[in-house]
Amino acid sequence: MRADTQVNEILSKCDILKRAGLWPAEPKLRPRAWLKNFDDSDTHIAAFLLDKFTFYNKALTDALLVAAYNSIGDGMSKGPLAPCGSELVGSISSAVLTPVRGEEPNPTDSGYFLCRSARQLLHLNDKFILDSDAALEHAYTGGTVIFIDDFVGSGDQFLSTWKKSDKNRRSFEDAQSKIGFTAIYVTLVTTDFGLDRINIGAPHVAVCATHVLSGKSTISGVLDSNPNWRAPVVNFLTKYSHRLAPTESYMVNNQEFMMFGYKKRGLMFGFEHSIPDATLPIFWSPGLENWEPLIERT
Repeated sequence: MRADTQVNEILSKCDILKRAGLWPAEPKLRPRAWLKNFDDSDTHIAAFLLDKFTFYNKALTDALLVAAYNSIGDGMSKGPLAPCGSELVGSISSAVLTPVRGEEPNPTDSGYFLCRSARQLLHLNDKFILDSDAALEHAYTGGTVIFIDDFVGSGDQFLSTWKKSDKNRRSFEDAQSKIGFTAIYVTLVTTDFGLDRINIGAPHVAVCATHVLSGKSTISGVLDSNPNWRAPVVNFLTKYSHRLAPTESYMVNNQEFMMFGYKKRGLMFGFEHSIPDATLPIFWSPGLENWEPLIERT
């Protein structure tokens, strides 16, 4: 297929997704402006990556959240030492919801957004949604804590929330070992890598995720399935990563993160409310020389 024909076909697919309401209108998601960032000789490579990008709009995100929450009682194993399904369902009567905090907690973290969405979608009273400090107090009384977030990449954020001690040297991990409270982690999407890390680092936590992404869903998996594209795509990411200017210092100071996302996870998706930093920065990062992101990471 000619390169220009390939680009036009992928843009037509983007237009169909927009007309169907699955992708938001300009300027939220802007494939044509994004493709103009690249030299003419590279546009077909950008279009190849664009074709692999998956986007969850608000309606899909809401559906994922409800499905993840409902999976608490599906009877499937949720972790090496997690309670069984009937115990999890029975524990909900004493449950509170709390967001998973970022490394530097911020009210704009996705966990806070998902807690507000859960309140609306699950018709919960405000009193059941607590910040981490209040949820920790609840854990030490033996009450159930449901942690909520949209995405697990490396597992770092949840394990930080789980293990971090307050000024009194208390933590959710400590409360679990001493009190044995029920901990449930509701998340929309997780990588198999991040899930494994949580299962090892917090084996008593019941992880309820709608989707578990394997390596096939990453840029590495895409290139394994399309070996002729490997060298062109890697060269493309190397070339254009130098024009990216993300605001996250941990990204800027690591060239491989700039090419493949946080911890080199190489993800290819985003939510309408936020894009994981483990997704290829070529999609979401601001940049130099009038660079236009496909979608901004908020």
